[in-house]
Amino acid sequence: MRRVMVPLRQERLQAIARAWQDLPDPLKGPVQALGRQNAGCAAVYRVMDRCDFSCDACYLGSDDDRSPPGGFARARGQLDEVRRSLGPWGNVQLTGGEITLLPVDELVRLVRYCREIELDAIVMSHGETFRRDPTYLTRLVTEGGLEKVAIHVDTTQRGRPGWSRPANERALHPLRDEFAALIRRTRAETGRPLRACHTVTVTDKNLEDVPEIMRWMVDNADAFHLVSFQPAAAVGRTRVHSLEGAHDRVWRLISEGLGQPMNRHAFQFGHPDCSEVALAFVVRYGSTRQIVQVHRPDAPVDRRFMSALLRSRFRGFVHDGEPLPEVLARLLGIFVRDPRLPAQAAAYCVYRAGTERGWLPELLRAMATGQPWSIRTLSVVVHNFMSPAQLATDQGRQRVQACGFRLPVDGRMVSMCEVNAQGRSGLEELTGPASPLETADTPAECTPGSGSSDRNAGARRP
Repeated sequence: MRRVMVPLRQERLQAIARAWQDLPDPLKGPVQALGRQNAGCAAVYRVMDRCDFSCDACYLGSDDDRSPPGGFARARGQLDEVRRSLGPWGNVQLTGGEITLLPVDELVRLVRYCREIELDAIVMSHGETFRRDPTYLTRLVTEGGLEKVAIHVDTTQRGRPGWSRPANERALHPLRDEFAALIRRTRAETGRPLRACHTVTVTDKNLEDVPEIMRWMVDNADAFHLVSFQPAAAVGRTRVHSLEGAHDRVWRLISEGLGQPMNRHAFQFGHPDCSEVALAFVVRYGSTRQIVQVHRPDAPVDRRFMSALLRSRFRGFVHDGEPLPEVLARLLGIFVRDPRLPAQAAAYCVYRAGTERGWLPELLRAMATGQPWSIRTLSVVVHNFMSPAQLATDQGRQRVQACGFRLPVDGRMVSMCEVNAQGRSGLEELTGPASPLETADTPAECTPGSGSSDRNAGARRP
């Protein structure tokens, strides 16, 4: 009953309101989600800066592989800062370097602490540790309560045993298949709803493979619900040409892979040049597959409905970390306070059903006759990080001001792009050198890494 009476926690609403207040007025548009749906996202750093890969695109500094793990106490302090900034069930990335080089007990402890203080954690990894020891992921789920994991696979990676310099992204599909099977198996064995996303660095070498990756994503939407493309920026130890400003081309290739123009502005998250998002469903019935966009391009009705949701009492609603009965109670509380909302949603669904009448009857027929069918969500994100040169421009400064992805540094939340550009030495001016493991909190042993950090399993991620 308490969830019905108070469906949205005041602490979360206050954090969201602060994010909205800090957002520049020109960006407070009808589909702006930052400061409406959430207060942004964050990541920890120096928890494990080492990595056992040496990748062509890496945003970390040259000395990070020599850095000792920061210890639980340091990570806990960062997580507490994130909790204060983002409010209950704010999004936080546990990342490195390669975070799974920590002993499993230590990462389980961090994940569990996130749940204790009500943070929604995602473990960012290249996944190789899970291949070597699948029980590592199982323990994160069963003992830590992990609900989200991101696995990075692309042709820029160097150091994965058995996968030396693949010719193209298609050649990596068997590896992706292995990870998809791991996700499905972990869910089945644990009975937990583990959600997975796939991260990909985009360079001039694999840019034309983006459609192939998207077709694989559609085929495996039951395993991976989101794909994040990250065009390489001239930051850190990156040894490939920068693709800054290439996001138009990336989106054309995403649309090619999905067979239709995608609306990359389904909603806005901070500055429009930083993160672009398309939302869709993958609908299957019989041998047919449909890509159905949530917010279609050039669809004013879709835009008005999305804007109405962000401005309604649904604003700030999250279902992370709570049992289904409590989530349903919160929804009921929202509907009681805004009875127009379910009516508006129903009307919009009827409208969309009419616009999808070319295939919807076939889906209903398949459902009625017992044929196989499924409806899966698929989100596509392009994250555009900035180089130091871009940061120095007027637009770069505007993007930093509107940043929705920050790190807790010296008691304040700092834009990830600023952290990327400063490098480790810049952070040390703010925080002091990383301390050795605190023996009272954590064991001293840690799997040693060699080579560069994996740019997309590491600490400089969206």
